[in-house]
Amino acid sequence: MSERPAESPRTGRHVGVVLWCSFLSASVAAMVAFALVDPAAMHGTGEAPHWWTTRLTVYGLGFFFFWLVAGLASALTLYMVRTEPPS
Repeated sequence: MSERPAESPRTGRHVGVVLWCSFLSASVAAMVAFALVDPAAMHGTGEAPHWWTTRLTVYGLGFFFFWLVAGLASALTLYMVRTEPPS
């Protein structure tokens, strides 16, 4: 009987699936969020910090935040499915 390798060959595929699904989810979330909210209007009447002055910066930070949240959710889902107790 052959021994099981220390790392599953599917691990790379699983990482790719998590990253791709979370990327697509973050893309949709960013489109919806920034269709409803204008980043230039978010800082109010006070003076905005330097990094906050361009919309593209806020769009980029928002996208990566959504990608992080979606990636964590996808990774948690994958972990829960892979560690399901045998029936």
